[in-house]
Amino acid sequence: MTAPTDPAEPSGGWQISLSALLPIALSALVILAVTPVIVVNYFIATDTVGRLLSQRADLLVDGLEREIRGLLDPVVAQLDYARRAVQKGEIDPRDPDAMRTFVLGMLAGTPQVRGVGIVREDLTMRRWERNGFAELIEPSDRLPYAGEAIEAARNGRSAYWAPPFVSPALGDTILNYRVALERDGELLGVLAAGVTSQNLSQHFAEASNQTDVIAFVLAGREHVVTYSRRPPPDANVTSTALPRVVDVDEPILARMWDDQRPLTQTSQLRFSDGHWSPIDDTFYVYLYRELAGYGPDPFVVGVALKSEESRQDRWTSTVTAAVGVVLMLIATAIAWRIGVVLSRPTSAIDGALKAIADLEFGKAALPHLVHSRVQEWRMVARRLQSTDRALSAFQTYLPRALVHRLFRASNDIGDSRDRDVTVMFLDLEGFTDFASGRSGADIAAYLNDLFARVGPVIEANGGVIDKYTGDGLLAFWGAPDAQPDHTLRACRAAAEIARVVSDTAEPGAPRVRIGLHTGPAIVGNIGFTGRIDYTLIGDTVNVAERVEASMRGQHPERPVVIGVTEAVFDAMSNDEPPLVRETPLTNAPQPAHICVPTA
Repeated sequence: MTAPTDPAEPSGGWQISLSALLPIALSALVILAVTPVIVVNYFIATDTVGRLLSQRADLLVDGLEREIRGLLDPVVAQLDYARRAVQKGEIDPRDPDAMRTFVLGMLAGTPQVRGVGIVREDLTMRRWERNGFAELIEPSDRLPYAGEAIEAARNGRSAYWAPPFVSPALGDTILNYRVALERDGELLGVLAAGVTSQNLSQHFAEASNQTDVIAFVLAGREHVVTYSRRPPPDANVTSTALPRVVDVDEPILARMWDDQRPLTQTSQLRFSDGHWSPIDDTFYVYLYRELAGYGPDPFVVGVALKSEESRQDRWTSTVTAAVGVVLMLIATAIAWRIGVVLSRPTSAIDGALKAIADLEFGKAALPHLVHSRVQEWRMVARRLQSTDRALSAFQTYLPRALVHRLFRASNDIGDSRDRDVTVMFLDLEGFTDFASGRSGADIAAYLNDLFARVGPVIEANGGVIDKYTGDGLLAFWGAPDAQPDHTLRACRAAAEIARVVSDTAEPGAPRVRIGLHTGPAIVGNIGFTGRIDYTLIGDTVNVAERVEASMRGQHPERPVVIGVTEAVFDAMSNDEPPLVRETPLTNAPQPAHICVPTA
């Protein structure tokens, strides 16, 4: 029978069990508490890593810029000093000995300078080389830029860095600083000092070996001045044009502008720019800045390094967040498990209460909670055990169906009312002779054994045992719960009792007489306040008893004899009866027959 519905229970609306709510609530609390910490830490770590990477990028490019300025600025200072000395008359460019002495001193103070020369107005050059301090006279046909230098000096360009070019004689790129030598408004020539890219490359190579990067200097974005790992100068070069970036032998540099992708964690670069590019399944990071003042096109000074060099730093925030998420998931799983463990006794208690509501006594015991270390659970378990024992005893003295009705707490449960019922009256014929000479314990054991077989059959078919009448019992169907098929249920119970008792009948034992009748009866509480029986009264009960008594002495060979009124067969109408008529009962108060179970 289904457990009764609590009248106070909400009939609608959203509901959730504690066994589901507690794990969800604890897990949600862990997630709500930890998620903001993970998010905040992630952004803090990302910002910190971004700052560190940006600082590292700036430091790398700063180092290269210092290298270039350290090499080129002293050249500017030396030639500017020479220009001022000529203007003041301290040096005479037309005096070979004085000029030679000055140039040799300048070469000694600027080891990065490959050579110094004076372009004269006739477009020839007097040149001094560092190697052996040789002094050479170059004809005009070997000086493609001589005319340009003189023309610029005449137009007022007194000091400047000329565009870098490739020297066919050296096979190397030359950075050329020029100053106009003038005195008293007369142009005496153009003094030029050349720094080779090979010299820059050697310095960049030292930086690259220390930081495992490729350093480079570009003239604008398309031409290469120099870079670390550059091959030695080629003396077979015929063009003076700078090599293009895309034509160099170093693929990392040659493809730096092909697929530019923005950097994410170096967005805080203060003085540099950068991007990353995939090259042959490897990622490279490029960091660079423009450096103006050393030619008509600003230099692009920078470094290229494998992405792995900074991957550990770049992934720090992500790994930190991932570890935080993993720990949060572990904590959530633990919280969920704790919630399940804490809610499990509640589910057990609910199951015990349901067993009590279903009158399944014995299932309400909670031995694992009786000895619990949690005081409240231990107390609840012990009280449920006491309730289980009390209700089990309560059920012993009341019909099970009535107890179910009591559990429903219906206000009109005991109201007496007319109901259509089927009544079974069961008695033992010959019990007095059977009991004569036997002990009370033996008689009680016999009756208990018989009723232990008969009672479950009645209740299994929905009947209510109203009372035991010493060696018999009164049972009925159709109350307290309405049963449209109560006559059919009663006949089935009678047929089954006949089979059960006949199979275990002992020689000399009293035989069982069963009388069945259906009709109206008054069902309800009979008695006074403090002592009430839930029973039924009326002619239907009397007729069933008289039908049972009318079978006395008939078919003495049978362990069970059943008498059924015609009213019972009429009430079953189209139902297939489990009993069939055999012999009419002539002395019954109403038309009736002795019946046997259907084969």
